[in-house]
Amino acid sequence: MSGLGAGAAGIRALVSAIGDELPRGIDVSLSVPVLAVTALVTVATSVIFGIVPAAPALRGMMATALKEDASRASGSRRGRRLRSAMVIAEASLALLLLVGAGLLVKSFVRLLQVDPGFVPDRVLTAQITLPGVRYRDAASIDAFWQRLLDRMRAIPGVSAAGLVSTLPFGGAMSAGTYRIVGRPVPAGTPPPHALNERIAGDYFRAMGIPLLQGRLFADSDRADAPRVAIVDRFFADKQFPGESPLGRQLNFGSARNYTIIGVVGTVHTSDLSKPVPEERIYFTAAQVIPTSMSLTLKTAIDPASLAGQVRAAVQGIDAELPVARMRTMNEWMSRSLQSRRASMALLAAFGAVALLMAAIGIYGVLAFGVTQRVREFGIRTALGADRQSILRLVVGQGLRTAGAGIAAGVAGALVLTRFMRSLVFGVSPSDPWVIAGAAGLLLAVALVASYLPARRATRVDPMIAFRDA
Repeated sequence: MSGLGAGAAGIRALVSAIGDELPRGIDVSLSVPVLAVTALVTVATSVIFGIVPAAPALRGMMATALKEDASRASGSRRGRRLRSAMVIAEASLALLLLVGAGLLVKSFVRLLQVDPGFVPDRVLTAQITLPGVRYRDAASIDAFWQRLLDRMRAIPGVSAAGLVSTLPFGGAMSAGTYRIVGRPVPAGTPPPHALNERIAGDYFRAMGIPLLQGRLFADSDRADAPRVAIVDRFFADKQFPGESPLGRQLNFGSARNYTIIGVVGTVHTSDLSKPVPEERIYFTAAQVIPTSMSLTLKTAIDPASLAGQVRAAVQGIDAELPVARMRTMNEWMSRSLQSRRASMALLAAFGAVALLMAAIGIYGVLAFGVTQRVREFGIRTALGADRQSILRLVVGQGLRTAGAGIAAGVAGALVLTRFMRSLVFGVSPSDPWVIAGAAGLLLAVALVASYLPARRATRVDPMIAFRDA
């Protein structure tokens, strides 16, 4: 029953950790067939490992078994080897799982240190899509966005309000080809390709994206003004290395050219573990008007506390307009790391369980050995052995067993962790610090597990040992 309770608790923890990563419609709960198979395996394992120690007796070797028991020895050599081999296997498996968990944890920490190119702290976002039935022309759409920005700026605690067609880490990106005016594309070569965004208001200031050259969009950059664009540093370094792109013109397949007026920092869009895939070009929403935009609000207070005021402001303009996907920017980034976080948590949990099992195995083997060697420890004490020497004897046996498991685990980790190369970021699959840390942790646990039965061995009374022998 305790296993069922642990299984139910584990499933709840799994759903809370990676629920968003699971396909929709899947019922994640305790399955009766799975429970039946698990119970069958558990019973079979218990029977098998219960029969193995009794095999000598079943083969008619009762006299040998009784003789070994009467001598208070540590059991047959085969039995000692079997017990040690099982503990070594537990320790090596524990080390493998600990190394894997350590690599994922270190990789996750490295990911958190990656600069996304913007400042996600205290930024509230929300998506608004205008229905074509009520917003049929560019003038009405542009007027709505301007009114929305004015209302957002009036909310207490908002320091900057902006709009963007696609939010970083918020979904599919818009992209297309372009041509640099005055630079012919060589025959047989595809034209360059770039991500593109439409923005309005103080989007760059709200997101903390720095201006590196030139200027940002101004109120004068209206639909009837010359077309302008802002590019990111990736674009500038790729297309104009060593020179300024300001004043150069881009064409997107129409009769109008767009003049580059500024260069801003490069931002990540979806995966911090991968380099930015391609350059990005920004347009002003006053000239390239979208019907769906994501609101970005930089706040001086907790952004989540403004959710109600944001909804009220939108409904004050259009009572029938829904506000979707209202989240903080930190929540968006956290969602992008969800799968890595879930893998890290699962492997860490498995590593902790394996570590506990290894500790129990070491403790059990040594405790059993101490029980069988009571007479030996009594004789050693009677002959003048002090407590420290007996302590070193028993603890040394446990550490040698754990050391063999650690050695086997390190060898296995150096081979198997190579297959984790696609799962880690900024970390070598054979990172020596991770392997050393896992080995040190396992060795410390083995030391504690060995010390407890060793301390019991030091308390053996010689007279009682001889009398019970």
